[in-house]
Amino acid sequence: MASSALRWLIPVLAIVAEDAIAGTDAAVRLDSQMSSPRYLGAASCSSSSCHGGAGEQHNQFIVWSQRDFHQRASLILTNARSARVAERLNINDASVSTRCTVCHSPLTTISSVRLSDKNHPDSGVSCESCHGPAEAWLRSHTRRDYTYAMRVSAGMRDLRNWYVRANACVACHQTVDTDVVDAGHPRLVFELSTQMKAQPPHWREPADSPVRAWLTGQAVALRELSWKMQGNDRNSDPDALAQTGALAWLLSKVTSSDRSLPVILEDADSDTLRRAADQLARHVSARTFENGYSSTVLQMLISLATEFNRSSPVPGDVLFYRAKRVALACVALSETSDYPPVASAELGRILEDVSSPVNFNARAFAEHLAAWHITATTQ
Repeated sequence: MASSALRWLIPVLAIVAEDAIAGTDAAVRLDSQMSSPRYLGAASCSSSSCHGGAGEQHNQFIVWSQRDFHQRASLILTNARSARVAERLNINDASVSTRCTVCHSPLTTISSVRLSDKNHPDSGVSCESCHGPAEAWLRSHTRRDYTYAMRVSAGMRDLRNWYVRANACVACHQTVDTDVVDAGHPRLVFELSTQMKAQPPHWREPADSPVRAWLTGQAVALRELSWKMQGNDRNSDPDALAQTGALAWLLSKVTSSDRSLPVILEDADSDTLRRAADQLARHVSARTFENGYSSTVLQMLISLATEFNRSSPVPGDVLFYRAKRVALACVALSETSDYPPVASAELGRILEDVSSPVNFNARAFAEHLAAWHITATTQ
């Protein structure tokens, strides 16, 4: 798919094999099981005694295979919209083009010598796309005498670490090459917290996870957008530029309201923003947030309503993405705060306001944000 996705998927997801890129004999490069472990396929996780059984402790494979949309990611490449996008990009078949499969069907992109199950590489975004190649740790990771740290040291990706988890997702969920978007691919907005809520969970989270997930997700999204803006896309992709400006604004407000956080400066250059955003993501992912932090952040965000309720020199597309980020923050943080839940009518109006940039009305958004605040404080 996009070169930006390849940037993170090569070192983080280990999807594109070094052997294929270098054009050498992969078998020679396969020094050991630990240095180049193989992908065993989703079926290796499906036994009833492992993750294909009953109950919360053993049903992860069933949840993924029957309910998780990632399992069907490769099928998207066979629909009419993907065919039109591929045609405009002079791609004969999206289902086999690495520009598309690197995100929609990652296992099809790696060297065959690292595939144990060569019959089913097109299983969408499957277990090992997120957890890493399983050959080195599959048999040991269910042992009762193994700690989580021991599993990670054996090669299983540490997805309990929010920074690691965000990096595993952001490559395919935030930036897309400009020509792919121009060909008809949807624009992306990475929201780690709300996008995880949209999935059927097969994991357990700590109590403060919505705060850490939201803030870590915002930071890595800004890092990726800032990285893209350092290249030729700065002038050729105004939407990505607008998203970058909106996120820099949002995180500058958050970090200035909490001096314990690494600072994000809204007017910093792209390289400075990229480095600062990465530092913020690392810091937040390792921090435990106290009770009430969500409410504190939401209070601050709602106070920004006045910035939408007056004439502003901010370009309309940037203003829209500012509002969208604030609205999605309300969704992400309301679950662990004193504010009305996601299903409330007031929050529904906020989300409707940011559903499309075409009909965005900044003053209406400000009014609905204030109404949500009033509802919360009078309960």
